[in-house]
Amino acid sequence: MKIIEVQDYQQMSNKAAEYIIKKIVQDPSTKLGLATGGTPVGTYKCLIEDHQKNGTSYQKATTFNLDEYIGLSGENKNSYRYFMNNQLFNYIDI
Repeated sequence: MKIIEVQDYQQMSNKAAEYIIKKIVQDPSTKLGLATGGTPVGTYKCLIEDHQKNGTSYQKATTFNLDEYIGLSGENKNSYRYFMNNQLFNYIDI
């Protein structure tokens, strides 16, 4: 395991986004396990910003939510799919 020390939340978000972007550029069909909740939101904002500014494409990527409620549709406001749509997927080409 590699531990990367950072100064604050924003730097952590930037570092995580840089890592994801590098993987996507190297292998566009990368598979990503993505978390929900407050912690990754800053990273998702960085990914959106990069996509808008630099055109990094996620068309071939596959994502998996680390959590989900069985039986809830993606349109249900309590589902993690809904969360991911509103925090990331609606703003990138995935």
